[in-house]
Amino acid sequence: MSIKDSALRFATTVENEHIQIRADQMEVAEGLTNRINGVANNVKELDAKVTVLDEKVASLQEDVAGVKATQAQMLEILIDIQRRLP
Repeated sequence: MSIKDSALRFATTVENEHIQIRADQMEVAEGLTNRINGVANNVKELDAKVTVLDEKVASLQEDVAGVKATQAQMLEILIDIQRRLP
């Protein structure tokens, strides 16, 4: 085998390895992209759930405020009734 044949074989081997490395890099990049998209979808789902929970908390806070107001009125009525008793 001549030096020229050896050089061509070496260059072909290097080129094939380079092509394989690029293919591996593209595969890894695709995998990372899929993982990132999965995380983004999970974040969107969690954001939607948090929004629903925020609405429920706001509703509960309004309900609690209403209950407190009702309790205050009831307490005033009870105090007024107690004052009127002999």
